[in-house]
Amino acid sequence: MNEDLTAGSTTRHRILQIALTLMSQRGVDGTSMRDLASACGLNVASLYHYFPSKRELLEAVLGEHGFLPVQAEMPPAEGDESPEARLATVLNIILLSMFEVEDFVRLMVGEAMRDEEAARTVGSDLFATFQTSIEDWIVKQRPDLDARSGAPAVAQLLSAMIVGIFVLHSAGVMDKEDDMQAVLLKRAKDAAQILGVFDFN
Repeated sequence: MNEDLTAGSTTRHRILQIALTLMSQRGVDGTSMRDLASACGLNVASLYHYFPSKRELLEAVLGEHGFLPVQAEMPPAEGDESPEARLATVLNIILLSMFEVEDFVRLMVGEAMRDEEAARTVGSDLFATFQTSIEDWIVKQRPDLDARSGAPAVAQLLSAMIVGIFVLHSAGVMDKEDDMQAVLLKRAKDAAQILGVFDFN
């Protein structure tokens, strides 16, 4: 591989790692391109060579940490698995994926609470894509929920629940147990059971 390309890739990766750290500490608006360049040992012109704007930098940070393509593969129905079990599986996958990129989710939740302009558009686009992926899954795998209340309304409720669970855990409100996966699966099963038995009409 070309040495210049390898060096460029390494520098880009280092910029994104440092950017996530600074943004997590200071917020997106509080992290200037000049401060980031200094922390990376670069001049501002070099930083702009890699990322021409703050928005492109933020999108790259999200992509680097695996959260931009939020329409991850949702599992199809498994044989005789009940509708509630299918939904619980999907919710658990989403929750676990959020905790795998916890620094990123903390950053975006903080940005939403501060209503910082630099991250608002990217966060809005990201959340819309996230909800759409859940809506699509509901239409295909839980048509009963779609018929009962409409996939958009159910997806909005589930999205809020998922973010809420993350915030509660991060704030130390939820019980701290050793097996995070078991905790999240229980929460997902509880939500799926409530949706399965509650009549929205």
